[in-house]
Amino acid sequence: MNINPNMKRMIDRCSRLWAAEAEVFRSYWDSPIRTADTDRSWLQRQMYKELIDGVYSSFKWIQDNFENLETKIERNDILDEIKVMQEEFIHYSAFMEVYELLNTSADMALPNPSRLRETGAWKENDLLMSLRAQHRREYGDLGLRAQRFTEGGYCTLFSEGMKLAARGGIDSQIAIACTTVYEDEFSHMLRGIADIALSSESLSEQEWQTMSELVVAQLKQRVLMRNAQFSHPVSAERLEAICSGACEPIAFDYQRAFGTDSAHA
Repeated sequence: MNINPNMKRMIDRCSRLWAAEAEVFRSYWDSPIRTADTDRSWLQRQMYKELIDGVYSSFKWIQDNFENLETKIERNDILDEIKVMQEEFIHYSAFMEVYELLNTSADMALPNPSRLRETGAWKENDLLMSLRAQHRREYGDLGLRAQRFTEGGYCTLFSEGMKLAARGGIDSQIAIACTTVYEDEFSHMLRGIADIALSSESLSEQEWQTMSELVVAQLKQRVLMRNAQFSHPVSAERLEAICSGACEPIAFDYQRAFGTDSAHA
């Protein structure tokens, strides 16, 4: 298929920010700051994203919209949200299994939802969620589409985590968890891209420009969010540089996303 040139330009702008997020993970795995405690910290934060931002948000949406079934809400809408909720719970469980292996002391309780809300939340993730909400309020459908496009960050946490498989120990377990999550998250991201692609011709040049700016702002905040989640393995100076594009871009998989190669796109 032919790709709208505005879509291609937006993907090109994203590719270096996806690479920036990937650099955060690569920096952490072998960082001198890494300990069992920092591993427990990032895992709790990831479980917070999967369970509270993911499962619970889907549950609340279903609950809030349940009485609108067959009037404002179609059966497929509810079913799709149930599937997302199930996937997010599987992802949460995968990371909890890694956390359990680090939970070596008998008096270390596993984090239940109440504890996750206390220990799993962090400022930079709250800022990302607030930014997305602001974009939805101020830009409506464009803000929602920008959020769907940026969710998952091109799955760089999971693709980078999968590369740990041969290292043994807890790293191999992280790789197993990331492999469990990767395909689902890639599919979520593709749905966000497809949502934009299907209506790409109806968007004006100004709307494309606006959405592109929203996407870039959200992806930059994602990089800051990830660096904080992993106990700041990337220095403030380097973080500023990679958020400004000082890293090699990640090659976007046009074949998987659109059934075409990058040259045709």
